[in-house]
Amino acid sequence: QKKKILVVDDSSVVVELMKELLGETYELSFANSGLAAIRSLSLNQPDLILLDYEMPVCDGRMTLEMIRADKDMKDIPVIFLTAVNDRDNIEAVLELKPAGYFLKPPIKDRLIAEIDKVLENC
Repeated sequence: QKKKILVVDDSSVVVELMKELLGETYELSFANSGLAAIRSLSLNQPDLILLDYEMPVCDGRMTLEMIRADKDMKDIPVIFLTAVNDRDNIEAVLELKPAGYFLKPPIKDRLIAEIDKVLENC
């Protein structure tokens, strides 16, 4: 049985890239905003979340704060997959203890290795 990953990103280009990179290995679902991700999580909990930082209305940091505040979702591992690489934003996100932080575009083998490592430790 394939592990389930929720990809949260407002970019259709990234969604297509994730389908290409991860679609054979994992069961993927998608949300195009933080709020859509929270709704999706209440219906179908994934084994892991790949979360973009920069999204309209509810960014990745706020989304992760909501996930961590919910007793049913707080233990789902979250890996940031983002183009945000400035120190202040990275440090703010790291305080929320994500399972990882990858810059876009990800290198397929490194991303899969990190996902597998995180999933083994769950």
